[in-house]
Amino acid sequence: MENKNISQIVLQKIKKENIKPISREIFNIKKVLFWAAVALSLIIGAFTFALILSGFFNNDWDLYDKFGVNFIFKTLPYFWVISFIIFIILGDFYYRKTLLGYRHTTLVIVGVYLLSGIIFGSIFYVFGISEWMERSLVEVSPVYRNIVLNRHEFWTHPEDGLLSGKIIKIEENGIQIIDSLGGVWLIDTSTSTNRGKIKIIKGERIKVLGDIMDGNNFVADEIRSWSGVR
Repeated sequence: MENKNISQIVLQKIKKENIKPISREIFNIKKVLFWAAVALSLIIGAFTFALILSGFFNNDWDLYDKFGVNFIFKTLPYFWVISFIIFIILGDFYYRKTLLGYRHTTLVIVGVYLLSGIIFGSIFYVFGISEWMERSLVEVSPVYRNIVLNRHEFWTHPEDGLLSGKIIKIEENGIQIIDSLGGVWLIDTSTSTNRGKIKIIKGERIKVLGDIMDGNNFVADEIRSWSGVR
């Protein structure tokens, strides 16, 4: 009797709300889309963690003594840390939409996503994929360059001896670069040293330590690759 009452209640609700059954094709499509979202969240999360490692290990930590805590606030990859957390949350959300979602707690799902992101992200970082991604994003996206990357803002203070940009011309005792604000600088490299894996070629993005002279003239003491000196 109780089962009959429940069945009647369900039938009445279906009629009242005009609920229509989902076709098998749509159900299968939704199932595939949810699993695709789960996989995509995991993959993007791993790439995001690789960019976190790149931002951390390739940071110019030797400058901390000169600039103090402000250096940390200006250069750490906050955007990618927040993005990593968001993709973990999305992964948990979409996994719960799958047929297996009810089997695991949020703690287990988040733990798996976190561990997977760390493992695969570390592999991507070791093989240099994160550095390639960052260079590509810097070149093609002004939004990424000017908002996401705090390092660009930190390295655009020539009055403090910090300058960065892309090499646009190579001369006998110097180079010309264009900074993130569009300013063109003539860099005197006659007495400078190169640090880390760096190529002084046209199109290369660099960081320069030195002193500003008159106008847009800058004397370099040290030149570094934009991607770091790991």
